Amino acid sequence: MEAAAIDEMYALEGDHWWFVGKRLLAASLLDEVMGARPRRILDVGCGTGGVLGHLKDRAEAVVGAERSLAALGYCRSRGLRAVVCADGDRLPFAARSFDVVLLLDVLEHFRDEAALLGGVQRVLRPGGALLVSVPAFQFLWSAHDVFMQHVRRYTARRLRRALEHARFAVRRLTYTNTLAFAPAVVVRGVLPRLGVHRRPGSDFRVHAPWINRALITTYRLEASVLRLVPRLPIGVSVAALATAPEV
Repeated sequence: MEAAAIDEMYALEGDHWWFVGKRLLAASLLDEVMGARPRRILDVGCGTGGVLGHLKDRAEAVVGAERSLAALGYCRSRGLRAVVCADGDRLPFAARSFDVVLLLDVLEHFRDEAALLGGVQRVLRPGGALLVSVPAFQFLWSAHDVFMQHVRRYTARRLRRALEHARFAVRRLTYTNTLAFAPAVVVRGVLPRLGVHRRPGSDFRVHAPWINRALITTYRLEASVLRLVPRLPIGVSVAALATAPEV
């Protein structure tokens, strides 16, 4: 990502509704593999450490990999020391050394998604869990994707195909950020056709505190729903929980 995007992430991810929601949804999806306290978790593309900080007490060791030196500097400013500078497709870890790997809003940045998933599979123990989240639906492509340096957006079917091609077994596949879908269609699809365009940059906006709190409440609701139902039919993102091959 551009330096401006990294600075923005660090400034906002502590309490901005999107980043808080991302952590809530990830925690909900991880619940089914985190019951027996995993030994080692790797967050690939850990950014400025927002997710790492919330996971550090949920495993014996939580490690971050990030290719941006600026982002790693922000991680260290949070007191996170178990971080390394590395590309996701060239991870400097021994084979089969992690129980859980996270790829949260990372896969869409790689032109060669197979190389990234192959690198992740190498460092996962047999049967280890992979949690992936990616932006959904190419028709929602906007200036936000350009600013964030995305290569593509996904459907659930396309994400499943990519994971299965890399020999992962998909255990759960669901759309997420469901309540944001209708507003995103309006802002990214309808308004531009009417000649209304937003300024370049990301879609992250700072809202009034009460709006931010209300949006976080919607994510708490969605996280609770995901603990009860296997799949949501629509959303701005798509997530998958998969396992590495046993041999």
